Amino acid sequence: MERCRLVFSGSGGQGVITAAIILAESAVLHENLKAVQSQSYGPEARGGAT
Repeated sequence: MERCRLVFSGSGGQGVITAAIILAESAVLHENLKAVQSQSYGPEARGGAT
């Protein structure tokens, strides 16, 4: 099976994490594929300097 990697990136409030979760769940539920979804927040999301 061919491996595929998608990377989503954006600023807060754009719905990038939600889009990645929806795509990962769709791949698992409807195409019987394996998917991994993770997220990372910058310092501004944690109250640091912007």
